[in-house]
Amino acid sequence: MSNAVIVKPLAFAAASAGSTAAGYDPAFVGNDHMGVVWKSATGAASQALTIDMGANVTIDTILLLGCTGALAGWTLKVEAATSAQGATFPAGSWVGAALPFLAGSAMPVSGRGRAIWFAPASPPPASRYWRLTIGGLANAAATVARLVMGRKIQLQRNFQFGAAFGVRDMSNVDFSVRGVLLRRRGVKLRSVAVTFGSVYKDEVEAVVHPLIEEIGISEPIALIIDPDDDAQRQNRIWFGPLVGDLGTVWAKPGGFEWRASLVGLNA
Repeated sequence: MSNAVIVKPLAFAAASAGSTAAGYDPAFVGNDHMGVVWKSATGAASQALTIDMGANVTIDTILLLGCTGALAGWTLKVEAATSAQGATFPAGSWVGAALPFLAGSAMPVSGRGRAIWFAPASPPPASRYWRLTIGGLANAAATVARLVMGRKIQLQRNFQFGAAFGVRDMSNVDFSVRGVLLRRRGVKLRSVAVTFGSVYKDEVEAVVHPLIEEIGISEPIALIIDPDDDAQRQNRIWFGPLVGDLGTVWAKPGGFEWRASLVGLNA
């Protein structure tokens, strides 16, 4: 088991796609409304999504969430081009290998797949243009609700035992005066709470505090509690806002405690 990974999504300047079904704009992959998605047209073996970051940026982690219909045979290839190289991805641009699309073989209860890409040992340089090619479609449409691109935060000391996993059920249940069940079904959102019990002081000052001061409770982050390749890795990915009090406690010499609770938007 590797230490948990946290990713703060970087903003996109623009998004485009090789094909798009009517009403499913590629720009939708940059918003946090998981029901507002990009969907490609059908009829091709692969589909490409191109992201313009607006400037050269270093990216080592990419997640594609809310991928309805994703199958085990799909692949994901990442390419990167600098501002100087341009958006046509000419010779000399960075080209990654075609890797399995889904993060693990065990599908989420929702049925909406989750993909993850980590930069290899020879990573792409800081680049402006990023092309994600989803292969193996066999004429099916590709769907992506949220694209998360950024640099991973991986603290030197992992979270401690006592992590909590649950569900935030948005349903309403009551009873009538005659004892009849009054039920209004709502979405069930996955939740997770982890405690990093011994974070180094320099990590708190340089990483944790800047992160929580920037995102507060209104901006979502991605959390992968164990990034190692595993059948269950799709179910180890959360994306959503932090909830509760945000802060750290100087619990002992050389060790801060940070409790992070998150409600996932990627049901």
